[in-house]
Parts: sequence; structure tokens; C-alpha cells
Amino acid sequence: MIRRILFLTVVLVSSLAGYMGDALAQWPAKTHSDTTSVRADSATIAVLKESSAGHIIWHDVKETFYDGLQYVQRPLHWNAREWSIMATGVGFAVMLEVADDQPLRTVIQHNQNKFGNNLAMFGNNFYGNGYATGLTFLSLYTVGIATDNNKLRVMGRHVLQSFAYAGLTTTALKIIIGRNRPLLNQGAFVFHGFTLNNVWNSMPSGHVTVAAALSETLAADIDQPWAYVAFYAFDAATVFGRLYSDAHWLSDTFLGGVIGTAAGYWVSQEQDHYDMKTNDPKPTSFLIVPTLTGLSFAYQF
Repeated sequence: MIRRILFLTVVLVSSLAGYMGDALAQWPAKTHSDTTSVRADSATIAVLKESSAGHIIWHDVKETFYDGLQYVQRPLHWNAREWSIMATGVGFAVMLEVADDQPLRTVIQHNQNKFGNNLAMFGNNFYGNGYATGLTFLSLYTVGIATDNNKLRVMGRHVLQSFAYAGLTTTALKIIIGRNRPLLNQGAFVFHGFTLNNVWNSMPSGHVTVAAALSETLAADIDQPWAYVAFYAFDAATVFGRLYSDAHWLSDTFLGGVIGTAAGYWVSQEQDHYDMKTNDPKPTSFLIVPTLTGLSFAYQF
């Protein structure tokens, strides 16, 4: 029975990846600048070799801050198609809530074994709780800075960005929705909106959000079939772990996966807004610029 549960989990995550990939592919694609691309050209490589680590780190801090503001403001500029994509994802989460939350929970809780315990421990205590994200960011970014490797440095920055943006989204929704966790045995339709109580912060799943953001970011930057298979297998282990430990409903994990995948994809498509050599805003852009003493506004044309 545990193999059937694992199969269902893998199918769910694979479907999530396919759904988000098809949906997000319809969003207007952005052209990567040389300094954003994980495959830098010779000019970018030359700038990296000539610049200090502090200069490049400050560049990445500015980009992260700017992208964060863009991420928050993005829904204000969605068109009808983008809103329909989001509505489809939310609608599917509601469908899962009605149809599969309690039945699947019953099956999983009645089929526990040593293998399931170990797999759930990996998803709960490593890949989905931020440790894997932190280690990946530190490893990629540190090596990238030390070796002037644009690919590794940008991948590391993307990992941190998607974690931060998706995490803030999920945290806000958890507080607003206030859904009770299954372990309380109060049913799947009990909500306590606007609460900080952890047992009523079930939807969306934070662990799955973190796992999906990491998986999508790395897979999108590597852009190879094996990367999607490997990293989404880890994501599936996190989904399984949250269900197995009775910490979340199936719809919680799906919605968390949608948020994490969307953030990871969005970050991987963003372009640089600052010139790497000078750290000044690029032409034809309005920017809110972080400085050592506060914020400044700049418009270049």
C-alpha cells in the first residue's frame, strides 16, 4: 500500500510541474541580460574578474531587492489570462480539498512503515525545512564568487530569491486563511482566519513551498530533463512527508507547490536591472535603489 501512496504523490507533483510549466509558458518570456544569464558571455566574465567580491555582492543585493518589489507588485499588472491561470490553480486546490483531503489522509495514516518514516524524515527535516535551500545557496554562491563563475553565483542568488519570495507569500496566506491541521481531527473544513497559531496555519504548506521553489529554481536554471526529474522527486518526497506526518492536507501541499513553482520560475526568468560594472541602474528604467543610508529613486533614459 505504501508504494501506491508514493506513486500517487509522484503523480501529483509531476502533474503540478506539468500544470505550472504549461501555464507559465504562456506568460511573456523575458530576455536574459548577459549578467543575469547563467551562461555569461566574455564581457560579463571580464567584469567578474576585474570586480571585487564586495562589488558583485552589492550588485546582487540590489537585484534581489528590486526583484522583490517587482514580485510584490506583479499581481497589480496581471492581465485576464494571468488571472485565469491563477484561478485555475486555486480552483484545483479547492477541488482537492473537497474530493481527496480526508480519503487520502485516512489511507496514509493507516499505512505507516519504516520506509515511509525514513522518506518522510528526508522531506520534513531536510529538503522542505530550509536546510537544503540554505546549503545549496551557500555552496553555489560562495563558490561562484570565489571562482568568478557567473553560472554558480546566479543560481545561488536565484535559490535565495525564490525561497524568500515564495516563503513570504505562503506565510501571509497561512495567516489569512487559518486552516486547521489534520492532526487536530476537526475535519478538513475548519478555518480560523487571521491567526498566528501554528496549528491553524495549515494552508498552504510551507515545507512544500520551500521544496518546490528550490526544485523549480535549480531545474529551470540547469534546464535539462534530468534536473526536472531529480529535483521534483525530492519535492515529491516533501509532499509525501507532510501528508505522512499528518501535518497537512493534500490541497495544502498542492497550493504550496503552486506558489513555490511559480516563484522559482519567475525568478529564473528575471533580467538584471543594474549594470554589473558600475552598479548603476540600466537605461530606460525606474528603480527604487537600496543605499547604505536608506532608499533612493532613480529614472534613467
